[in-house]
Amino acid sequence: MGIEVVFKIAGIGIAVAVACQLLKQAGREDIAMLTALAGLVIVITMVLSLMGSLFDNVRTLFGLY
Repeated sequence: MGIEVVFKIAGIGIAVAVACQLLKQAGREDIAMLTALAGLVIVITMVLSLMGSLFDNVRTLFGLY
């Protein structure tokens, strides 16, 4: 669960950036914005799940309920 998460987020960022550039050059700025927003939602979902597991580990470590 270490560096592969960083690579996943970077891969999503690169894919979204390429898709946005292609869509902007095709004159579809509205779809490019939606693509960027979808990429942001995907990354935020990944980060929130990781933060949830971090809080569970901290709770288990300190014996909190």
